[in-house]
Amino acid sequence: MKYAVGEIILVVIGILIAFQLNEWNDHRKQVKLEQEYYCRLLDDVRLDEKQTQILLEQAEERLVASNHAVRLLLEDNSEKIEIASQITRSTKAVFSDFKPNNSAFDDLKSGANLNIISDKLIIKALNRYFNRFEELKSIIMVNGKHAVDILFAHEDYFANGAVQASIREGRFKDGLDEDLKEAILVLDDDILTSQMRRRLLNESLEFVSVNTRQIELYQLLLQETNALKVQLEVKCAAQ
Repeated sequence: MKYAVGEIILVVIGILIAFQLNEWNDHRKQVKLEQEYYCRLLDDVRLDEKQTQILLEQAEERLVASNHAVRLLLEDNSEKIEIASQITRSTKAVFSDFKPNNSAFDDLKSGANLNIISDKLIIKALNRYFNRFEELKSIIMVNGKHAVDILFAHEDYFANGAVQASIREGRFKDGLDEDLKEAILVLDDDILTSQMRRRLLNESLEFVSVNTRQIELYQLLLQETNALKVQLEVKCAAQ
């Protein structure tokens, strides 16, 4: 009887040990998977940071061009084609659509995967990040559309020099046949009327405002990406 009881106890102990080993192994896999998600999320945020930095640099270049356009428009002897070129640069890619890299977060949200993240502060930070990103992006897009609407509100693109500028360095440079370029440039008198100069000055000042605001918004986006990146770097590096 004692021998039988001893065997039963040993079997029970073995079962308990096996159960604990399974639990430990499952927990280890869970921790590893959680850390993998942290690193995937970090990779996405770093891509967002890189994308936002590029957009910020473009906005800074647009701001330089829009200031140059204002400067040229205040001068009486500035060339129409040069003014138009600077205005074109002032609005280049101003309405670029972009979105955050959220593949890892979307994967987490599918099914019960979100429970993999044990640190609920990270979940809160992720939700804030994507909500804030969309909020700032919507403002950027509204500002960009405003600039594009101004740019394309003209009826005569010869009068403001846009056609000539496009032949020199825009889409017409590659898309228009050489004989057509020459024929069109003959039509250019390189004179801005006082009314057109006044209009372009007002528009260029508006482009200064739009690009200044976009720089502010992209800087805010970089602050958001950096804050989340710092949190995820700690989690990804944890062993």
